[in-house]
Amino acid sequence: MSAQRYLPAASYAAQTIPAILSQRGLKPFISRCVLTETERGAAWLFIAIEVSPQEHPEDYGASDVLHDLSTALQGFPVVFSNSDGLRYAVLLGSPNILKRLDRF
Repeated sequence: MSAQRYLPAASYAAQTIPAILSQRGLKPFISRCVLTETERGAAWLFIAIEVSPQEHPEDYGASDVLHDLSTALQGFPVVFSNSDGLRYAVLLGSPNILKRLDRF
């Protein structure tokens, strides 16, 4: 499997997320983006961010922020983790999601 086919979507997400956060008054530094595909075909983009000590990390994971990010990314699911550094994970493609959508 090759995550290469998701590069255009990953590039769009990597550019869109900082723009949306900036509109909300949040100013992270993107330290790394990693695009990967699981053995089952799910493609994930992980975006590691760093924030200044004056900012509140929990602001980046607020439900309205995640909703705005997902909406800006045309509905791709976006999750936030702060367990070992701050990061977003964007699900760019998954065969399981496509199968569920085919039922409707």
